[in-house]
Formats: sequence, structure tokens, C-alpha cells
Amino acid sequence: MNVVSRAVRNAMCLAMIVFASQAYAQSTETSPAAAAQSAIGASHSSLFENLTIFAGLDGSKQPQDLGINANMGLRLSANWGFPVADSVSLGAQIGAAYNASDAAVHVLDQIEGTSRRTQTYVTAGLFQRPTEKLHWGMAYDLLLQHYYDDFTLGQWRGELGYDVARSNEVGVWFTKKAQGEDGTMGGTTVHLDPISQVNGYTKITWASQAQTTVWVGVARGHNNVVWVFPDNSRSENVLVYGADLQLPLNDRFAVMGAANFLTPTSTGTVDAYLGLTFYPGRGAMRASRNRYAPVSTVANSPTMPVNLRR
Repeated sequence: MNVVSRAVRNAMCLAMIVFASQAYAQSTETSPAAAAQSAIGASHSSLFENLTIFAGLDGSKQPQDLGINANMGLRLSANWGFPVADSVSLGAQIGAAYNASDAAVHVLDQIEGTSRRTQTYVTAGLFQRPTEKLHWGMAYDLLLQHYYDDFTLGQWRGELGYDVARSNEVGVWFTKKAQGEDGTMGGTTVHLDPISQVNGYTKITWASQAQTTVWVGVARGHNNVVWVFPDNSRSENVLVYGADLQLPLNDRFAVMGAANFLTPTSTGTVDAYLGLTFYPGRGAMRASRNRYAPVSTVANSPTMPVNLRR
């Protein structure tokens, strides 16, 4: 599959999300349920209330980068939440993202010839806010990656949160690997797997409606491969820490970013992204109170670190 066809495929994926959301709005405009106002946060009367479109910068260094590379590039994504069973506040989400990156270290391209990486992420799941204080979400993340070989990877991701105060939430989020794949790097067989992790977090919603979240936890572990050396040791049950930010600028736009680190960072992960989120339904200032806003972001390197073993 060449670069043009991959770009077309991913553009079509994002367009399908927008098209599906338009079809949903047309089907619910005259529905009595669509006209009902939710007792928990904002209603879903606006089609685009829970649709977000993101564009920004992305950087990543993980075990899959062989200890001799890192990647910097651009990220585009769309995420949409919608009601499934309004009577029990059950919602669903679908999202897709495309990362196009260049090598940030001049080593891998000299050894194997690879200087670019493309990633297509798809996230789909269910979530619920049964009370004003409690929410949960469960999603499946799929990654299609073109790097020194082509890989298809998958993981489960979940979150459970509780508002201990009007502006303070605590909870836990986790990932569990579901699908890995073998490939080759310079004629050597390697195996890639998402890294399972569990994190406790606290989230603060400020008076400006900005949200800041910090977390700390444990990851299952990762291999310490540096491609030019023979060592194949492994670090087990490593410390994880990270943070994210959602900063509304007005009702249409918000600054969004996240970073996640698996220790030791020399052989673990250093992942981050930052950019601008567009809310077609003018929901940026209401996102923290909206019942059908997606619980999970579209998967990316901070939420889906990848291990390599050889």
C-alpha cells in the first residue's frame, strides 16, 4: 500500500465519522427522546455537541523504536460520542486518528533505511454516566502501523471515575494488551505488543472550565533493546506517570495535550502530543458537563505504548 492510498484511506475514515454524525442528527431531530433534556449535564440535542476534531504535533520514543530512534510529526483525529440507551445514560463513541512522523534520530535510517512512520488509530467503545458523580468507559483501540515493517496491534482500555467534589475527580484508567504481531527489522524477527498498564488519577476542573489531570501507576514491563548491542534484558512492573490538559479558548476551540512516561525513560517511553481541538457544536466550554462526551480520547502513543522483543 503506497503513501497516497494510505492517506486517502485515513481521510475517508475521518469523513465517515462526520457523515455518520450528520445522519444521526437527521434521524433524531424529530424524535421525542432527542428533545428531552438530560438531568445530568448538557443534552444531546445538538448533533455536533460531542464531536471533536483535533490537529497538532506528536512526539514519541518507545521500546519499538529499538533504542536508536524517536519520531516527531503531525496528528489529525476525530472523536464522536452519541447516546445508545438514553434511559440509562449509556453512550457509545467512535474515533480515528492519523499520525505522520519523521525520524528524530539519524541512526535507524542509516542501519535499515526507514526514516518515516505512519500510524492509523481507531477507537470504539461504550461509556455511561449513571449519576452526576460516577462514570465509566470501556473501549477497544486498534493500531495499523507502517514503520520498518507493517504491524496490526490492539488493546482494551478502561476508565472509572468519581467526583469527590464539584471540581475534583479521582479514578483509575488501565490498558490491557489484546493483539501483538511479529515482523522483521533488517532481516531479524521482532515481536511488538501494546504494554498493559494501570494508573490512578486525579482531575481538577478550574473556574475557567480548563481541566488538568495527573496520574501515576504501574506498567507490566518492557524489554530494554538497543539494536546495535546484544542485550535483551527486561524491566518488569515499571513506574508510569503522566498528565493531560484540556484548555477551552472559547466555545469552538480548546488546547489539548497529554504526556506519558514509562520508566526508566532511557529504555521506556517518552510520549507527548499538543494541539488544537475544534468543537463544531460549540461544546468546548461544556465538555466537562456533557453526558455524552466520549470518556476515552482516540488512542495515541501516551495511551498505547508499544514494546519490542527480539
